[in-house]
Amino acid sequence: MAFIPFITWFAGLPLLAGFVMGIVALANKKQGGKGLAIASLAVSVVGWIVSIIFTIASFGIIGQAAIDEARRDEVSTGTTDDDAGTTDDAAGAREEITVVETAFGQSSYDPSTWWYVAIVENPNDDYIFSFSGIDVEALDENGTILDSSSDYRTLLSGPTALAGSFFSVGDAQISELSLRGPAATDAIKAPASTTGSFEIAELTPTTDDYSTTVRGTVSSTFGEDQEFVQVVVIARNASGAIIGADIGYIERLPGEGSAQFEVLFFDPLPGDTTYEAYAGL
Repeated sequence: MAFIPFITWFAGLPLLAGFVMGIVALANKKQGGKGLAIASLAVSVVGWIVSIIFTIASFGIIGQAAIDEARRDEVSTGTTDDDAGTTDDAAGAREEITVVETAFGQSSYDPSTWWYVAIVENPNDDYIFSFSGIDVEALDENGTILDSSSDYRTLLSGPTALAGSFFSVGDAQISELSLRGPAATDAIKAPASTTGSFEIAELTPTTDDYSTTVRGTVSSTFGEDQEFVQVVVIARNASGAIIGADIGYIERLPGEGSAQFEVLFFDPLPGDTTYEAYAGL
């Protein structure tokens, strides 16, 4: 009983009986062997400890269930404490995120490592996807999943870039990428008039014999400081095709301020390469 959540609450009665009977047996001088009495006391004490642990766990389960239920209600109604009662929070007001463009390629320093980049669009002006899981899967020509990469991002309104690497493709060849992300019903109300945004400016590439470094500035319209802002820089060739992507971070971006970032490509990129950057949380 002590090991079963919720049932553990009733385990104290038989454990108490065992404890009392164990003491009585030990105190009885006429009784010969004391082994069962000692065992009764030991099992009672251990049982109480287990019961206490599982009682705490039971209350934790109840609390988590209440939190999950509240979150489900919030998602199903599209409301939060700040905007409850509004009429434009119906599920139909939220649209699914879309994949705008994907690209991938083999690393020049290790053919078994592949880089990838995906640009996704949140078409909702007044909704965001807060800290949502996004899985990027590498598929071969037969649709077999060769490797996958997971990321957790907050998708503000508009485009967001995801970038990363696959390390377990082996000798296979990637033919396409497949993305799995949050559903439209996971979007949270965040009016565009009060939600912050980022703006990129002054992208400047510097290339030497070994690498290319891209520097730029991110400006924020958020009222509060933002920490660990991720910046994805995408490189395109003269025809506009994506030839690489890499990631940099800004440790602290002041509220309604700006900060410089730096992203390093481990290959010297051609002089006619163009660059674009996406900042996100």
